[in-house]
Amino acid sequence: MSRNKGSVREELERTLTALPELERRPSRYGDSMSYYVGGREIAHFHGETRMDLRLTKEEIKRLKTEHALDDRIRTRGPSAEWAEVHVTELKDIPYAISLVEQAIRANA
Repeated sequence: MSRNKGSVREELERTLTALPELERRPSRYGDSMSYYVGGREIAHFHGETRMDLRLTKEEIKRLKTEHALDDRIRTRGPSAEWAEVHVTELKDIPYAISLVEQAIRANA
């Protein structure tokens, strides 16, 4: 018998909540809870499929240089610290988590 796992966002949030480096509390920017590292907000959600992620300007530049960003990512210009990560399917979660782990390191 298959278990109902809920929405993609619910699954992603379950995974984020399990990361010991993150603290979950109300967002300053999004529509609900967000995730902080060292007192700095690094992730929050807008709707069911968009996670905003503070990768930092330097990390975004590095990832672009290495061609490590795919079509699930939208950046907001050359000086932006935040990127939009579109997570629409369960198979997108590992990629999103890898980006969150990069954001943790970049913001620690």
